[in-house]
Amino acid sequence: MPRAARARRPATEKAGAQAVYFPSCITRVMGRTPGEPVETSLMEALVTVAGRASLPVWIPGDVAGTCCGVPFSSKGYDLAHSIAVNRAISRFWEWSDHGRLPIVLDTSPCTYGVTTCRPSLTPGNQEKFDRLRILDSVAFVHDQLLPRLTVRRAVSSAALHPVCSVIKLNLSGKLEGIARACSREVVVPLHAGCCGFAGDRGFLFPELTEAATRREAAELQSGGHDGHFSSSRTCEIGMTRATGHVYRSFLYLLDHATRP
Repeated sequence: MPRAARARRPATEKAGAQAVYFPSCITRVMGRTPGEPVETSLMEALVTVAGRASLPVWIPGDVAGTCCGVPFSSKGYDLAHSIAVNRAISRFWEWSDHGRLPIVLDTSPCTYGVTTCRPSLTPGNQEKFDRLRILDSVAFVHDQLLPRLTVRRAVSSAALHPVCSVIKLNLSGKLEGIARACSREVVVPLHAGCCGFAGDRGFLFPELTEAATRREAAELQSGGHDGHFSSSRTCEIGMTRATGHVYRSFLYLLDHATRP
């Protein structure tokens, strides 16, 4: 189980920000897993690399209590999902200055949930949704930050686990592109697929994750990688359990590779 995340968010300013950074509930609650290096939080990593690329992001002060609604929709709690996602879109609209700034999410399943939520929105929020730019951190980093960053210390080898939502969002190539810019070798296991964690199922039924990841884990047993990376904290927990190697956000790889 991960430790509790740090209570304090990194300091950011709206003035001059090029994007609104919406840290997912998971990011705000779950910190590092046992064996993971003690360094910056995920929020600090994204804020840092964005600043390094001269495209600063802003975390709204009232972000607490805002949820993408996926924990409810995945269990069929339609009313709770509708309430949560309508609240989120309303806040995105205000935070972004009515669509002027893009909204960046750091957890791919949350991005997928928000970008496909239109049928659950009120007519008013559907109009707002249509004018919002909602980006997964993979797309934001690949398209906007990476071209403005200098890789100074590429690792020898990085193993990737593209989560289901990254595949659905057609971002696998961009995730690999980020890793290839920061690594001399990138490995995506042939049997990489759904980790079976499914939100919270992996906490309650670990044998589900164990079965789903068996072949992928077998491919990674030889080791030899400097790091293992993904874009969803719960999926990273599942893959860490399955392989015995600590999985972390790809943002840590980018931060390490581009430090001055």
